[in-house]
Amino acid sequence: MIFKELIKQKRDGKKLSKEEIEFIVNSYTSGEIPDYQMAALLMAIYFQGLDYEETLALTDSMLKSGETVRVEVNGKIVDKHSTGGIGDKVSLIIAPVLAEMGFKAPLLSGRSLGFTGGTADKLESTGMKVELSDEEITDVVKRFGFSISAQTEKIAPADRKIYALRDATSTVESIPLIVSSILSKKLAVNTEAIVFDVKVGSGAFMKTMDKATELAKGLVNVSRLYGKKAGALITEMSQPLGRYAGNALEVKESIDALSGDISEDLLEVTSSLVGVLFELTGYGSFEDGKKRATEIILSGNAVERFIRWIEYLGGAPDVKVADNKIEVRAPTSGYITHINGEQLGYLVIELGGGRKKAEDRIDYSVGLRFFKKIGDYVEEGEPIGEIYYNRGEPEKFVEKFLSAYTISEREKIDTPIIVKKKVKS
Repeated sequence: MIFKELIKQKRDGKKLSKEEIEFIVNSYTSGEIPDYQMAALLMAIYFQGLDYEETLALTDSMLKSGETVRVEVNGKIVDKHSTGGIGDKVSLIIAPVLAEMGFKAPLLSGRSLGFTGGTADKLESTGMKVELSDEEITDVVKRFGFSISAQTEKIAPADRKIYALRDATSTVESIPLIVSSILSKKLAVNTEAIVFDVKVGSGAFMKTMDKATELAKGLVNVSRLYGKKAGALITEMSQPLGRYAGNALEVKESIDALSGDISEDLLEVTSSLVGVLFELTGYGSFEDGKKRATEIILSGNAVERFIRWIEYLGGAPDVKVADNKIEVRAPTSGYITHINGEQLGYLVIELGGGRKKAEDRIDYSVGLRFFKKIGDYVEEGEPIGEIYYNRGEPEKFVEKFLSAYTISEREKIDTPIIVKKKVKS
């Protein structure tokens, strides 16, 4: 095959075959094709797109470039993936809850990306081991019914090389390329069913409902073409999820949540995702699964399992948070009508709680607390949040925190719906 002819083919809107896509991925990964030719192809895909069969072929080729994870346990093996957002600690809560319900949930998690936190980083704030072999994952799932571990560099190496080029060529936003990137890692595990939590809003990568819906449908349909049971929810991320953002703070909140002290929005998202998996695996209806998950969370039945799991992997659930703390007070009275979640995410990074560069070290102890959400009325001088920090100028942090909030005198608006849409196909 001639690579430049494949570029032309996609540039002109024609379909690439499975064999042609395999040739593209293998040739680029092995170094036979230069960056400039692959960049041209990625730009052609950005403008012309890929259909679901092409996306499946790209996913499969990237998946086969590395190792897969085989979890040798009995029972229904399920997975959950989130596209990420400010304060999203759902994986920490949903995994032990699924185990409490009898599922086996070996979740592979990522590191922080952009303004969103990474589940693996959050867990490392406890000191626990997060990079596990297949045998270790199997052992942990057998003992606790779930595992959350970091994706290793041996999974889908082609995706890492292609993603770096996408980042350098402004083609990251292509929905088919996003779908194949996510699934080349999620499909590496022998799960029966996957639920996708696709975030939409100012604190998410997908800013519009149209884009979020397109991504959710792509993830579900390509997963099904691969032979997996799959469903998705599009959930609101126009503001932080839960009460905290920051690695150790989110672990602390997750333990509180599993003890029954959980915010309404976090409970709604978590239980709804369980409901989708309940339905996908034939255990019962969406409503039945959601109700059962809610009961488990509010009863505190899953928290001991979560704590024992952290300790088994060498962690301490009593996480350390930053000693320095400053309150953020409302500058005026009124209703909170808008929160810029992305801006708050970058504030966490500025505090040291995320990475500006891949090699940056994270300060796990810093972060933000949120007392008020969209639709709440606040009095001038009333606390709306807290900032946990170890270094820097707290006054500037407060200024940036407040700049993410819009307070208006107009009448109270309805709080955004947490779960916007259930996507099955």
